[in-house]
Amino acid sequence: MSTEQPSPPADPKEAQPPSGQLPLEEHRRIWQSNDLLGDDPEALIVHRGQTYRLRCTKQGKLILYK
Repeated sequence: MSTEQPSPPADPKEAQPPSGQLPLEEHRRIWQSNDLLGDDPEALIVHRGQTYRLRCTKQGKLILYK
């Protein structure tokens, strides 16, 4: 089994992530929205003692409420 890493693409444009996404090395963790929401339309998130609601709209968009 080979442990060689693939070489980067010759064209720098090919190395860019799709529009609206950050390069993977800028992410510490990536969460799928269904991992947070499950079958519910909203999830509660506690951040620094404050509770926030992450809600999925009927149109499939996410909104974070304080």
